[in-house]
Amino acid sequence: MNNKVWGNPKGVFLVSGVELWERFSYYGMLGLLVLFLTANANTGGLQWSTETALKLMGIYSGFIFAAPAIGGWIANNYWGERKCIFYGGLLVTVGHLLLGGPVYFPYLIDLLSDEPISNLLLSSNISYETLFADKETLIQVSSLSLDQVTQYSWLVVGYHLKLWSFLIGLGLIVMGTGLIKPAVSSIINHFYAPGSKSRDSGFAFFMSSIYLGAFSANFVAGTLGEKLGWHAGFSAAALGMVVGITAYIIWQKKYLGDIGIEPQNPSKSRNEQPIKLSLEHKKRLALVVLMGVFTVIYAVAFYQKGGMLNLYTLNKVNRVVWGFEIPATWFLSISTGIFIVSAPYLVKLVAHKFPKIDAIYKLALGLICIGIAYSLLALGDVIGGDNEKVSILWIVLTYILFGLGDVLVWPAQISAAAALAPKHLTSFVVGAWYLTIGIGSWLTGYVGALSTEYSHLSLFVGISTACLFSAMVLMLCYGSLSKLSGKVSL
Repeated sequence: MNNKVWGNPKGVFLVSGVELWERFSYYGMLGLLVLFLTANANTGGLQWSTETALKLMGIYSGFIFAAPAIGGWIANNYWGERKCIFYGGLLVTVGHLLLGGPVYFPYLIDLLSDEPISNLLLSSNISYETLFADKETLIQVSSLSLDQVTQYSWLVVGYHLKLWSFLIGLGLIVMGTGLIKPAVSSIINHFYAPGSKSRDSGFAFFMSSIYLGAFSANFVAGTLGEKLGWHAGFSAAALGMVVGITAYIIWQKKYLGDIGIEPQNPSKSRNEQPIKLSLEHKKRLALVVLMGVFTVIYAVAFYQKGGMLNLYTLNKVNRVVWGFEIPATWFLSISTGIFIVSAPYLVKLVAHKFPKIDAIYKLALGLICIGIAYSLLALGDVIGGDNEKVSILWIVLTYILFGLGDVLVWPAQISAAAALAPKHLTSFVVGAWYLTIGIGSWLTGYVGALSTEYSHLSLFVGISTACLFSAMVLMLCYGSLSKLSGKVSL
């Protein structure tokens, strides 16, 4: 367990590997989610309106990042980090398998009913936006009539199995992710002594694993989903999680030792009196909350890439290069690629050459990067005009800046949350920190849905202004915020 790779314990890489495959499964699905929800029923999609699809994406992403607060509490008080990773991996795997329900459940109904239910569902132009549809509703939202099927109730069953297997799958992924994310971050934190200069490096490798999963997911799952069928992409995501949890089961004892086996909160595990927080602890937690407010704004801007910007790329960007039309999901990998290439080196460079640039300043700089990115999108949209496709250059430059912003924001923020947390509440505080991303992701769907009422140019200018103004406020308040950290190095 004491063996190191690139100056970090091997256990860091093991749990980072689990997170890599969890992110592969998540981003592989997320890149396809809005495209699948809005696709016509005859292509296997659910044929939802753009507004509803974007809102669901926001709600789903919000829960994905909010659930770790509950998962961290479970890890702290009952299961410990190790069990949370194991059970979380199982839930994510089953959830992704259920995402394939819209394909195989209708065929199962074919066998039971002896009627071509699967073909009728594909050919009837049904919109699956009604959660609790009956016979009359299906007639209203489709081109079917009662004389097209002798046992119309089977069609209702097929409709609900297709819709609800997918939605339940999303729910299981939320639960599994909630267990995995805080447990992995907490375990990594346990490998480093307080004030260790290697901490940011370890978290940078951890974040690089996340982005490696996201990067490869868009090329593998995204391509399969867009070219071969939506559920080929979803299935690839499930396979990735199976690989991750299998590796964890095999090597956890060797590389983690006793770390994460027992819950960290002694007030629950030993029936002792709850540990009271000191004034210094309260100040540190206040700093976590205040930085979280600005992280929400960053998340609202960043996670548009999975929804509004993904649809914008699909419909408004000229994606043809040398006669080949680049899949829209591929562009999502640009920011992740930039992160993977630059994160370990840029984080180390800043730590050694610019030690005064702490997590607070990095958050401000990240907001500036993403604010400039949306300014470029606005400029590209103006040059492209209403009736022309936007040059591919603008979306590429945008996602490059997204990647640089992520290098500055995410490793430092996760590391700061873990460092500022009282030791017995590390998993809970890290999990609660993800609430900031959850709130931002939830708002992402509602902000992105405004594109159905207002122009993209208006949204780009508005988001850019919000990010740049927030960065200015953060820098002006730097002195007051930094005092709250006490002796903790950020």
